[in-house]
Amino acid sequence: MTTYLKDYARFAAIAEMDAAAEQHLSLHWDELTKSDRQVLDVIRRYSVKYGAAHLKHGTIEEATGKSNVTIRRAIRKLVKLVIIEKVHYIRPVMSGLGANIYIILPFDDHRKMNGRDDDKKPHQDEANEQLSADELFFLNPY
Repeated sequence: MTTYLKDYARFAAIAEMDAAAEQHLSLHWDELTKSDRQVLDVIRRYSVKYGAAHLKHGTIEEATGKSNVTIRRAIRKLVKLVIIEKVHYIRPVMSGLGANIYIILPFDDHRKMNGRDDDKKPHQDEANEQLSADELFFLNPY
């Protein structure tokens, strides 16, 4: 019944998912509250079998002991920080919104500096054209 969740999985192994969750936590530790970390842990635990979790807010509330508002706030923050992806799920039989699917995303450290491979390529715009000696004289008369 829940094998459709395998289509949403982003990792080949559970250990990879756990490692990504830990890396997300270490990077965003100061930005996340205790409640945010608890919500992420519940999503991670429910994702173990299929790589994604199909959860109602009520299930997360029971697991964490937090209010619905706190759960929704934590989910919004986790999505904003690109730690999880939230997929709105429409029930195929009864056609309506059901529980959401939550996917822990692979860790991508955006803090890494970009490579400078392109600095040797000349720019083709007018703002970066070389000025001739005559033009330089008029710009700097001293």
